[in-house]
Amino acid sequence: MAARFSIGIDLGTTNSALAFVALDGDARPEALLVPQLETPVSLGEATTLPSFLYLPEDAGDAATPGADFDTDEWIVGRLARRRAGETPGRVARSAKSWLCHHSADRTAPILPWGSEDLSPSQKISPVGASALVLAHLRAAWNSRFARQGFPFDAQDIAITVPASFDAAAQRLTLDAAQEAGFPPALRLLEEPQAAFYCWLEAHDAGGAPWGDASAAEPRHILIVDIGGGTSDFSLFETRAGAAGATPEIKRVAVSDHILLGGDNMDLALAALVEPRLAAGRGGLSGPQWDHLVASCRDIKELALAGDGSAPEHYVVALPGRGSGLIGGAQATTVQRDEVERMALDGFFPECDARAKPWRTQSGLRDWGLPYAADSAITRHLADFLADRPRVDAVLFNGGALHAGVLRQRLLDQIAAWQEGVRPVELFNAEPDLAVARGAARFGKLLHARSGRIAAGAARAVFLAAETAAAGERPALICVLPLGAAAEQGFAIDLPGLELRTGRPVSFQAWSSTRHGDSRPGDVVPWDPDAFQALPELQTRVETGQGADAGPERTVPVRLAAKINALGLLQIACVGTDPRAPGSWPLEFNLRAHETGGRGARAAEAVAPNATPEAQQAVREQIAALFAPPPPKAGPKPGGKAGGRPGAKMSGFRPVDKSAGPSANAALKTMERVVGAPRHEWNAALLRGLWPALDDATAGRKHSVEHEEAWLGLAGFLLRPGFGYPGDAERMDALWRLRETGLAFPGKRSKVQEAILWRRVAGGLTAERQDLLLAADLATLAAGKASPELVRLAGSLERLPRETKTELIELFLAQAIRLIEGRQHCAPHLSALGLLLNRTPLYAGPESVVAPELVERAFAALQPFDWSAGDLTECCTLFLRAARVVDDRNLDVPRGMRDRIARKLEGAGVTPLRAATIRAFTPGRADRAALYGEPLPPGLVLGGDLG
Repeated sequence: MAARFSIGIDLGTTNSALAFVALDGDARPEALLVPQLETPVSLGEATTLPSFLYLPEDAGDAATPGADFDTDEWIVGRLARRRAGETPGRVARSAKSWLCHHSADRTAPILPWGSEDLSPSQKISPVGASALVLAHLRAAWNSRFARQGFPFDAQDIAITVPASFDAAAQRLTLDAAQEAGFPPALRLLEEPQAAFYCWLEAHDAGGAPWGDASAAEPRHILIVDIGGGTSDFSLFETRAGAAGATPEIKRVAVSDHILLGGDNMDLALAALVEPRLAAGRGGLSGPQWDHLVASCRDIKELALAGDGSAPEHYVVALPGRGSGLIGGAQATTVQRDEVERMALDGFFPECDARAKPWRTQSGLRDWGLPYAADSAITRHLADFLADRPRVDAVLFNGGALHAGVLRQRLLDQIAAWQEGVRPVELFNAEPDLAVARGAARFGKLLHARSGRIAAGAARAVFLAAETAAAGERPALICVLPLGAAAEQGFAIDLPGLELRTGRPVSFQAWSSTRHGDSRPGDVVPWDPDAFQALPELQTRVETGQGADAGPERTVPVRLAAKINALGLLQIACVGTDPRAPGSWPLEFNLRAHETGGRGARAAEAVAPNATPEAQQAVREQIAALFAPPPPKAGPKPGGKAGGRPGAKMSGFRPVDKSAGPSANAALKTMERVVGAPRHEWNAALLRGLWPALDDATAGRKHSVEHEEAWLGLAGFLLRPGFGYPGDAERMDALWRLRETGLAFPGKRSKVQEAILWRRVAGGLTAERQDLLLAADLATLAAGKASPELVRLAGSLERLPRETKTELIELFLAQAIRLIEGRQHCAPHLSALGLLLNRTPLYAGPESVVAPELVERAFAALQPFDWSAGDLTECCTLFLRAARVVDDRNLDVPRGMRDRIARKLEGAGVTPLRAATIRAFTPGRADRAALYGEPLPPGLVLGGDLG
């Protein structure tokens, strides 16, 4: 079926919209009225759909007039936004901002962020939340047009994304569209372009207000798009066309990704108001804070409306901490001029043309998102415009710029930077709908093959390659130039460019909006200020049985790159040696958090830090250690056979500890072979030795000593169970041990087994951690568990919060009994520290238990002396349990933290260490230490592996 309409969809952080226009005729784009729930029992229509999702407490609440547009669970739109102020723990918001959060798993159910009102199984992923918003718009279209013979899937569709979205965020947007049931043939369009298309349609570009379009000098138009979650800047250039023709328009620059917008203003206003509401009572609780932010969002929009009708002050009222919404309520007043000062001074301060954004940690962090360190949008804009042409006109877009006072501040600043030359403001009649309308207009122009803005790749893309000179920083090879057109292919054929084969390798991609002169194949040095890391591209190249097959080889290649019709980056390595033909596509790793988000370190080369000869010698030693024992000689003629009658002699070895191996002794021998102590062995070496131990699994059945040694070596080679490519497969192989059981299931092997699973716990799935705990729960509850089993239970960070809570209560009670009985309690205190940890070593923040449990543990342990014996473990416990993570849903209340800090300092903890409890300190040193080294670069420039 041929498309009849062009549909443009603005998938926004705060609001979404759909506009459409017939592909034939002269009609202009029209905004679709989207049906959505106003209350649980009433359905309304609006041109915008708030990008909020609400999960009703009562399944019956979903059986509403909106059933055609919402799932059986989540409700999208105005009712959901209203519920954000009433039951914030049941509302998912800012899903779009999460799509570009590289350190989070955007496909995992983590929204609503920090909510304790929903169980993990009830939550939704950022991709899933975006999909539900898109699905609602799709259903709204079909409810109006499908019966007329124009189903959604048959139309021409474009979805807009911020110009600053990288390829990973674009891919996730398309994944959300696919999940929403969209047809595969859709396009992505940059939001600033869409807004400009909308303006151009309503105005005659030939007589544009920025000057004479027939002049020889080009004119430059700046698009400033500040929405709920992002700030986007794009610069366009217009040049005179042929006589009577429309001027040529080209997008020449876009800003880097800036996670900064209206949401940050809401948080800032809430931070301003909070001390008035919580005076003398500490900070607000997580739910109260969410209520306050929702109220401040409404106040901000009213105060900055700029229509002259805004009241001079606003009342903010919050429910008390108890169950009643009225009893214990807190209230205060906010003046309108306070809101304006907050916005102008905090987000649009005056600054110099040479100003650059601050790089320090911002205090405006919430909802788990990595907001821009500097909240001054003017400094970000000054940095973007530096060394770029003079701005002749500005088009403002986005909900955050409804306020005229903010637009005037930006115009004043640009004029000051341009020695008084003030740009013209291009009037935007409907900033909430301009992007959707412009996207619909874009589809129509594309259909007619006329009048399009020339806009290729928004940034140049580079790949890191290891250089021939040892110790030199990796070089960056340009694979896609700035401005590359869709489907325009580039071939990069550099002398000496080779690809590692036979092992996992990484391709660290970097983007730059400043390298406009770089051409494909240019090799440039890495500059931390000019490049932004993209998620790693990873692959494993196997060339078959040819001359270059096997590990640690390279094959000569050239690179092929292009932006496809959907706007996604595609890169491939193409073999140039006829003996090893092939083409290997490079796929984005969209879950960088699983490897620690290593950023620039991913471009560094890592190899086993032992010679190949030493590695082989250690492998042979492992094989010999667990080899079957030689068969015993038969009895001499006339002699008697040893052993009990009928015993099978073949392969039998008596359980004799003096004759059996030990992991410690084996490792000491290996240290001599490697020539370095074991604590210096890197992950590449450790994982490289694992296949030899895996092949020797059967050898653990020779004796209890063999089994102890095998378990000890396995834990050493595979710790912490994750962080190195291929660890998931290694953990699958190791889990077979659990399924087959121990060969010698006595106390000695069980202790070593507990140590093994504790060492590799980070590589165990939640299901496997549940199975481990279930097998020993009765032993733990009875207080008969070994110290190592107790420590293992504390290491299982992926257990459900409910299970963790039960373990915390159990271990706390057992620890108190042991302390009072002057018995060994360190394992229980250590386990409590891990279970109460605010910064898990490998699980996500959604696994952190409620701060109230920390308060309960402190109340129980506070009376004891933490400065001697086992009780010194309390210091480590509370340094973990009370650490500030700058998330009020996870942080222990300030007053309690002060008490804990004083107790720690009294026990001998230095004020420097206790500072992490008193205030937020960026960094995750504990977690970083667990991760293995990154993969070596897949590309080698010069052909020398060194």
